[in-house]
Amino acid sequence: MNNKEKGSMGEKIAQKYLTLRLYRILETNYRRRTGEIDIIAKKGGYTVFVEVKYRNSDSMGLPREAVDSYKQRQIKRTAMIYIMENRLEDTPLRFDVIEIMGKDIEHIKNAF
Repeated sequence: MNNKEKGSMGEKIAQKYLTLRLYRILETNYRRRTGEIDIIAKKGGYTVFVEVKYRNSDSMGLPREAVDSYKQRQIKRTAMIYIMENRLEDTPLRFDVIEIMGKDIEHIKNAF
């Protein structure tokens, strides 16, 4: 399985995880020139921008460690475009990371 297939599988797992926890999925793989957001969801009045990181093991570090300051800036810039396009300026926002390692899932709310 190549990296793109692994990423896609991780995103599907994360979508199912969020749906089971009553998040409403608004968008997946939202792309603009500034970057990509894996999942945009809604729950409890919040618009939640989710970065999904999948690894089979921690031999290259924890998946969450791949969401460095550069990646965070990309996600935030892309989220601002989504907010403007959808006129959500007054909606509370949250940036989460879903870390999947093997069969373990960690949902890090307010990750950045």
